[in-house]
Amino acid sequence: SSMAAEDEPKHWRNFPQPHGTPKRLRPSDQEFLNVLPRLREAPRFGDEAQKQGFAIWWGDYSQHIFAEQPPSQEDLKRPPLARTLPGEDEPLLLGMWGIDYAGVVTVEVVETPFPLTVRCLTFNPRPVPSEYSGGRVISGGRVVGFANYLPETRTAHVEPQHNAVFWLNFSVPSDAKAGRYQVKLQLVLHSTRTIIDVSAAVEVLPFKVPRAKIAYGMYFTPYERWLGARYTTPDLIRKYWDDMKRHGMTSSTLYNYSPLHDEAGVLKLDGVREIEWLKEMIEQGLVTADVPIMYLDGTGLKGGHTKAKKILSEFKQEFRRRGWPELLWYGPDEPAVNEQSLENLQGYQSVRENFRIVTALSDHAATTYADLLDVWVVNAGSTSPELQKLASDKGAEVWNYTCHNRGTSNTSFQRFYAGIYTWALRLTGNFIWGYMETYAWEGDRNAVFCYAIPSDSGPIPSVAWEARREGVEDYRLLTYLESLIAKEPQRDDARHARVWLEGIRGKVDWYLARKMPPSLYTLDGPELYPLCPNFEPAELAQVRVKAIDFILRLK
Repeated sequence: SSMAAEDEPKHWRNFPQPHGTPKRLRPSDQEFLNVLPRLREAPRFGDEAQKQGFAIWWGDYSQHIFAEQPPSQEDLKRPPLARTLPGEDEPLLLGMWGIDYAGVVTVEVVETPFPLTVRCLTFNPRPVPSEYSGGRVISGGRVVGFANYLPETRTAHVEPQHNAVFWLNFSVPSDAKAGRYQVKLQLVLHSTRTIIDVSAAVEVLPFKVPRAKIAYGMYFTPYERWLGARYTTPDLIRKYWDDMKRHGMTSSTLYNYSPLHDEAGVLKLDGVREIEWLKEMIEQGLVTADVPIMYLDGTGLKGGHTKAKKILSEFKQEFRRRGWPELLWYGPDEPAVNEQSLENLQGYQSVRENFRIVTALSDHAATTYADLLDVWVVNAGSTSPELQKLASDKGAEVWNYTCHNRGTSNTSFQRFYAGIYTWALRLTGNFIWGYMETYAWEGDRNAVFCYAIPSDSGPIPSVAWEARREGVEDYRLLTYLESLIAKEPQRDDARHARVWLEGIRGKVDWYLARKMPPSLYTLDGPELYPLCPNFEPAELAQVRVKAIDFILRLK
């Protein structure tokens, strides 16, 4: 270690990691510096790029984007093609690397076959390695421009040695015909009034895939105390539900702080704000009867009421009568392993007569409280084979969640976690904390955990939120391919596809942080390290291409 002699030895634990991993002495400065993304040399640009002052490149949204990272030769050669299914959204990344100062550039849409939203990527620069609480700053680090949020704008500044990136999102109608469609764009350079024609393509595939049948969702508390009255109007609330649906979510968290029964114990649901929110989620197709949602009761149902047992039973029966989703009753959040948490969980057991109990917790807590919970929402990267076997023996479901995010730039992890990882481990739920809270576009944008932030016009997505949607689509494609294999398992193409799927599943490491380098700030590592062990970020796109190829052959 490079600690000063007067420093007391400090134990270190990388994060996240399985419970029980021994701490070790603080790593060397060089180990901390390993978290820095390597800057590659800028490729040799052609005469046309030199003349216009920037080079055009097309990105892979599964790979990290940094403000100061030059495009690779692969980026420069990548075809501008968005390949998608009817009824889906699909991004296409248009990048410009500043060779000289080109100034303001606007993307104009000349011709598009489908609705196209143009968003300009913002970057959030911060020093890496970041200072850990009470630690010292390491020399040799640098400021890294992290990919961040995507406001809807068609204009960007192109500066020397920096990227300007436009995130183009195509919304393909569900009745779109299969085929390849042309897209025509123009880049307008304001300083010289130069117009550069740019072409791209959208390929619509000749099949659809069902929505996910497992619980994909976001922790979200849409209350004034966290978002402010400005961002909790009825119109904006509906936009949040629609945004979640469009990003592949199938479940939700229903927080409730409103009374759901009167003093006599008679249920009074209609007109209650939270119940009306649930109705909107159902109307917009965000949640359906076949996928459960998490119910977090604040003060809605009085556990001490003399008719509490009857109230709970009628509450469940009313949901069933209306054809609404099953409510999973949320227990103590992230319980510690101690007597107090044990006592808290034991206090929830009377609810189990009517509702399954769910909560987010560590692998250690899940093992300890295995007999007191029905759905274990375990920290991502902690779902060991032993934990899954225990859950199977206990008849419990295993979901995953994560709150290990500082910033919202790790698209590799988001796509992998929502997609290949969840499919490979056969998880039945995948959640993230959180959707949006505290921060806003018209105020403080320096959010450290929000996958979207509110604005007057609606939610502003982060690149992580967009990548999460693509991961859900990967999951849907892989499960759809499995269903086609099961229909005609003896076909040669089915056998080949099954072998390939088994290879992908066998390659997935349940421990996401197995080779993650240390970092001074515990959340720099999860933000910078791809967290898709055994897979290169570029492979995520290749897996989808291969899955689509097998689907086309089997159909």
